Amino acid sequence: MLAEAGVDITTIMKRVGHEDIDTTKRIYTHVTDKMKRDGTEKISNLYGNILEKTTF
Repeated sequence: MLAEAGVDITTIMKRVGHEDIDTTKRIYTHVTDKMKRDGTEKISNLYGNILEKTTF
């Protein structure tokens, strides 16, 4: 829930008592559906229609 709320990994690590950041990442930062939606929204807000207009 902390990762989903946007709390940084170091804060999560200290809060749950881990000494190894990789342990925290492995256990607590799996990608949830909300995180996927939020990521898509952030990219859209940042870049707008640029990605749609680019041709390769």
